[in-house]
Amino acid sequence: MQEETIRALAGLSYPVEEWRLQELVEKRLGCRLGDSTIRTRLSELVKKGLVELVDREGRSRTGHRCSRYRLAEVGVAA
Repeated sequence: MQEETIRALAGLSYPVEEWRLQELVEKRLGCRLGDSTIRTRLSELVKKGLVELVDREGRSRTGHRCSRYRLAEVGVAA
């Protein structure tokens, strides 16, 4: 699932919220994912340095502030 998360981020030129990324991966795979699946993968990928936490300027589905992510420069080559 880390690979799918990286693929989805690689197709974007802007920072994205976790829930929007989950929707992209679900559409790509054609199935529903568990609520924490992408969130967990993002955390793992940030620790590996492949994904960057950009800011907390995103909006959750309920309108609250949330983190936005993008592929790290090192991740672009992966």
